Amino acid sequence: MRKTLLLFFMCMMSASFYAQVDVTATSGTAAATYTTLKGAFDAINAGTHQGAISLSITANTTETATAVLNASGGTSSFTSVLIKPATGVTATISGSIASAPLVRIFASNVTFDGSNTVSGTTRDLTVTNTATTAPQVIAFNANTLATVITNVVVKNLNIVNGINTSSALVFVDMNTTAVGGYFNNVTIQNNAIKKAYIGLYMFAATAAGNGGNTLVTGNDLSASGTDAIRLVGIYLQGVDGGTVSNNTIGNFETTNAEIKRGVWFATATVNSSIVSNTITNLGYSGTGAGGASGITVTSGNTGASAIANIMVDNNTISTFTSSGTGSLFAGIYLGGTLTNGVTFKRNRINGIRNTNTGGYGAAGIQLASTSTTTNALVYNNIVYGVSGYGYAAGGGVNDNGNGIIVSAGAGYKIYYNTVVMNVNQNVAGRPSAFNVTSGVTTAGAIDLRNNIFVNTQTQTGDRYAIYSGAANTVFSNINYNDYYTAGANLGYIGAANQAALANVQTAFGGNANSINVLPVFVSASDFHLDPTTNLSFDNTATPLAEVTVDADNIARNATTPDLGAYEFASNLGTEEFAKAKVKMYPNPVMDILSFDHVTTIESITVYTLQGQKIVQQRVNAMNGSVDMRNMQSGIYLVKIATENGTETATVIKK
Repeated sequence: MRKTLLLFFMCMMSASFYAQVDVTATSGTAAATYTTLKGAFDAINAGTHQGAISLSITANTTETATAVLNASGGTSSFTSVLIKPATGVTATISGSIASAPLVRIFASNVTFDGSNTVSGTTRDLTVTNTATTAPQVIAFNANTLATVITNVVVKNLNIVNGINTSSALVFVDMNTTAVGGYFNNVTIQNNAIKKAYIGLYMFAATAAGNGGNTLVTGNDLSASGTDAIRLVGIYLQGVDGGTVSNNTIGNFETTNAEIKRGVWFATATVNSSIVSNTITNLGYSGTGAGGASGITVTSGNTGASAIANIMVDNNTISTFTSSGTGSLFAGIYLGGTLTNGVTFKRNRINGIRNTNTGGYGAAGIQLASTSTTTNALVYNNIVYGVSGYGYAAGGGVNDNGNGIIVSAGAGYKIYYNTVVMNVNQNVAGRPSAFNVTSGVTTAGAIDLRNNIFVNTQTQTGDRYAIYSGAANTVFSNINYNDYYTAGANLGYIGAANQAALANVQTAFGGNANSINVLPVFVSASDFHLDPTTNLSFDNTATPLAEVTVDADNIARNATTPDLGAYEFASNLGTEEFAKAKVKMYPNPVMDILSFDHVTTIESITVYTLQGQKIVQQRVNAMNGSVDMRNMQSGIYLVKIATENGTETATVIKK
């Protein structure tokens, strides 16, 4: 009898010791333990556990076959499934599953949370498929609208594939030739995704609302070395209503001759946005047809909405290097058949460099939709440090470095951008801050206003502020821009150099209010205009209804905005202001700053020296005042708009 009892307790202890997955449920069998995730899923599929189900990972598991979770219905019956490591546990779910995912989910209302604390953000659970033949890590599959997967959260996981020739986290149908799956209300948050061909691959069937409320945010896809992603970080196709935000993407492998892409909104992706991502270190190290694009939008016009309605806002894209001959090497790329309705704003693009000695191209922003009604709005972007090796025999997209280049289509509004070509090419070529290729033929294709286009490169040969292989008829508006070059010729059009501003005005047409001035920026990497100089830039733009704020989200002056990505206030200095008709007192000031003028003062605006607007108030009288009591001590710029013009000065706040 004693031996029997001892054997019983040893078996119980052994089962407990080797249990890696604890399952609790609100219906059916309330609690049980399993050695694998597959074992727990099989029990749920069999209806053993029902209701709200929690799987607590207490130790590492080794999966010998795909862990499949079926949708609720039939034998299975659940309202939700939560998979999460136990408190304080760091664990790995692993297996070598060739030509299949490690985990396959057909179910809705599933949360896969890798943090070992309640509402935590630590990544304490690793899910890895170690196979090297067509592995996937986690796949969500839904073939029809009737089986749509909804309310899915994948967060706080380390997702590691076995090889970088297949994708890691996948949302798609189960057809042999994929036509797109059915998903909505999906959140992919704070995961580290490593060693994959495509880190996140989401292919939704084209249907109104399909893919809606997809949020991909805060993920890290920047592992390097053997863990590097190969081709694409985040890929969305057919999604109607997705947001990709605040992800860190980069350090892809560089040896394969292909086009690397950080974020790709592909065919039929509509009503979606790419916001505040950091994309760095993409490129190609060979001499074949390799290249890269930080953000690619090729939605076309075949989605649930014929208008793409894509917003690309406030992304940082930097440090791309290629030695290849690929036709695409750009920070941001707009292409596709008839893609239209896209906005690019407040993006910061730096260090896009092609070193191929044959002279191949690099672009900060390339606009190449085939639509002649693209309706693309490009504004408040900062582009600098773009260069090629140098190719003097051509000015096409694949020849030299260009800050912004338009190579196809029409319907582009390009406003208030600051483009600075400040990294030298190796040899003489035809680089430019702004380029229109001969591929643009539609009359009135481009509206180009309120930009700063600067080329301070010093290599031999020409380096242009503006270059056009197209006729001047492609411009519907071209005016209120600053063009500057350190070279001998400011621009190029009609197969001829245009030496000075007057030549540009004649050859391009328009430009009656454009200027030719070298701006002084705050620093080599801060392209706010220095407020102690740059008087030529103050109030020299024209109001445009589409743009009401600058790259810092500071309001644009409604009547006299400033050129480039940032509003600013110039400092005329004490001597200049002493000659002005406005009286400002006391200066220095402790509390109330007063103003008198011989005519009506329309408004008073106070800025920091960095150009940030602090106060703006309407006056509409011959005298006015500003309460500065709550402002910090320091030096401020004051802009006084009168019916006779605008005057600016510094004031010291005690």
